[in-house]
Amino acid sequence: MGGIKRFLLIVFGLAGVLCLASLALPWVGPFQSEATALMDNYYYFLAMQVVFAITAFGVVVALLQAIFTPHKRKAVTIDRSGGDRITVTTKAIQSQAIHAIEADGRFVAEKVRVDAKKRGVRLNVRVRPRNTVNLASEGRVLHDELAGGLMTICGDRVQRIDLEFVEAENPIPAENVTVEKIDSLEVPDTVYAHAAQLESDGGVTVPAAVLGASTTASHDDSEDLASTDEVAAEATTEDEEA
Repeated sequence: MGGIKRFLLIVFGLAGVLCLASLALPWVGPFQSEATALMDNYYYFLAMQVVFAITAFGVVVALLQAIFTPHKRKAVTIDRSGGDRITVTTKAIQSQAIHAIEADGRFVAEKVRVDAKKRGVRLNVRVRPRNTVNLASEGRVLHDELAGGLMTICGDRVQRIDLEFVEAENPIPAENVTVEKIDSLEVPDTVYAHAAQLESDGGVTVPAAVLGASTTASHDDSEDLASTDEVAAEATTEDEEA
């Protein structure tokens, strides 16, 4: 039972006791005259109204819950032949689910809820890993192992399996998680050459990191371009002399 539900039941119980006492004392008991005189007190009458309201609300909620809450089955039928049938209790299914989850020691089953329906079994399990694991892959493996374990006692009556993973008992600290860092990004050499040309013309200002990378990345290409420009200049001079 949860804390909120327990608190509401305590409030409802106290309100019911006070309500009965306020109704009974003016009629029975050694303090009939005193209890009757308190009815003329404004604050006592106001407190009685509050107690009556809480009691009436609690009674209505309890009545509606008793009427509309479905009957919870304690066993599921896995085979029927003529007038005979084979059933498995929810306690047995719960025990098998816990065994399948905790078999290899990597997980702990904290809460297992089994709902036995007419058409089969629905299972909801809260699982706590002992250590941090890759739930994207290990969760599917655990789901398949749990389904296989339940099929040994329920056959094809397993309708649904829901796994809820919570924080691991021994999580990996953040400083032990290594993240690959990208030190450099490969960019075509033509981009660096174009950036350097723009800055030399005075059109834009290019960051020094980019120019440094362009100097390192295209050092050999710059030498080839320089030698090509020298050959072209010599050819032009010879044409003019001729």
